[in-house]
Amino acid sequence: MISPLLLFDADIRPALKTKLLTAHRNEPDTVLLDELGVCRGEVRVDVALVNGIIHGYEIKSDYDSLRRLPGQVEIYSKVLDKATLVAGGRHVKEAAAILPEWWGVLSVEATRLGPRFKTFRRAQKNPARDARALAELLWLDDAMELLERHKLDRGVRGKPRRIVWDRVCTGLDIEVIASAVRANLKARTKPPAHP
Repeated sequence: MISPLLLFDADIRPALKTKLLTAHRNEPDTVLLDELGVCRGEVRVDVALVNGIIHGYEIKSDYDSLRRLPGQVEIYSKVLDKATLVAGGRHVKEAAAILPEWWGVLSVEATRLGPRFKTFRRAQKNPARDARALAELLWLDDAMELLERHKLDRGVRGKPRRIVWDRVCTGLDIEVIASAVRANLKARTKPPAHP
């Protein structure tokens, strides 16, 4: 018999999304993404909040293992401005010891009214994003448009995306790349305008 005090991902995820959407309800420039693929889909961030930053949330329910967490942390740390682990009570202390100091930890516990969240450690700014990993979040057309805007597109038109991404990384500051990534992620989630 399953203990009623333990939560599955399916219990946590909708409650987390509701919490985030409520906290940012007055920010029309904020979007919430499910399963954001990073590093060419090597891993997926469970929930990503995109506004002036990309804040990723990784969920580890009481039924999950922490076995994959170190690898996820390594990859998420290349692209996320902030990261928070949302963990069931049985994982919080062990996970906090694995995570870099800048990662936040949000504990979640079951109550009769649904999951309840408590901040164990607040997320801080990521000290070391990777320009190439960020650039790889741009679709080829988006990367070319970014290069055109900065007059860096000469010689890369029609080239494979890896060459286009190389140009983005060598020609632009990481903050310019990050800003373009955020704008493009937000644009992908907006419904198309009606004719």
